[in-house]
Amino acid sequence: MFRRTVLATATATLAGCGLAPDPPSTTGFPETLPNAVFAFSWDRDAGVYEIDFVRGNRLTTTNTGALASVVTSDDAESTTLWVGGVPGGPSVGDDSTEPRASFPLTPGATLRVPVERRGDVRVIWTAPDGSRSRVVGQWELTEQPRTDRSTAAASGDATDTAAPTEEP
Repeated sequence: MFRRTVLATATATLAGCGLAPDPPSTTGFPETLPNAVFAFSWDRDAGVYEIDFVRGNRLTTTNTGALASVVTSDDAESTTLWVGGVPGGPSVGDDSTEPRASFPLTPGATLRVPVERRGDVRVIWTAPDGSRSRVVGQWELTEQPRTDRSTAAASGDATDTAAPTEEP
């Protein structure tokens, strides 16, 4: 009899308690950088840097506000908007404010950046709301071979770049 009383009391006490947890909240999760790997090459004859999106996450309007390349030489800095555009983010290209591509940007995409002088090359990601940006790929001038056609790969490390060095 005592067992029945305990079971009946426990059942009544725990009647509103469920074992299923509440669904996860979508608010408050930190926004992270997309995983992206870029390869860089220099075409001396054309005076063009080529930046290839080798592998990683698709870049969409939900994870990226803008993606731009910045080439810094001794006397100039050139910004080319690859995709997107957000207030406060990279929005000025070499010739216009129009991006060179549209969302979604997938691995296999290539950006050609004409320059007058070689320099440090950075790929800059900007958050969808424009609140922050990070360097997700870089190729410093000191790392670039002096050949006519050279390549290098860079992963999506969020780092800052050093000051430009003199041109070879």
